[in-house]
Amino acid sequence: MEKKITYTESGKNSLDKYLDEQKLLLEKFISDEKYVFGDDEIEITASDIKMYIDNSKYSKRRTERRKSLLFIINTYIIFGIIITIGGLIYPVILEMLEDRPFQFIITIMGVFMSIFAIIYKIYLKNRN
Repeated sequence: MEKKITYTESGKNSLDKYLDEQKLLLEKFISDEKYVFGDDEIEITASDIKMYIDNSKYSKRRTERRKSLLFIINTYIIFGIIITIGGLIYPVILEMLEDRPFQFIITIMGVFMSIFAIIYKIYLKNRN
């Protein structure tokens, strides 16, 4: 059973504004695709509209893929920096492990917590 949907006056106005904006985007996209020098009129067909819809779906998938790649790249950058710093202070890490194992464990826990927090922050930023 379908529910009855009613629009308020401001809802109708917002919907009309949205539809007008979508229509302008559609017309701009199709006119850019079908433009022929010297033509004064561009005819929009059902296949043109279908092409526009398919292209916008493809564009959304491409945007999601780009966000995933940015997340992976940022993660690699973080791990690369951590590994570089670890390589530079390797003697200090070994000394701490041999002489002060409790301090070493606490330090490693702090480093991992920071890494996971930074990666999660990047994930949240790229998700939106």
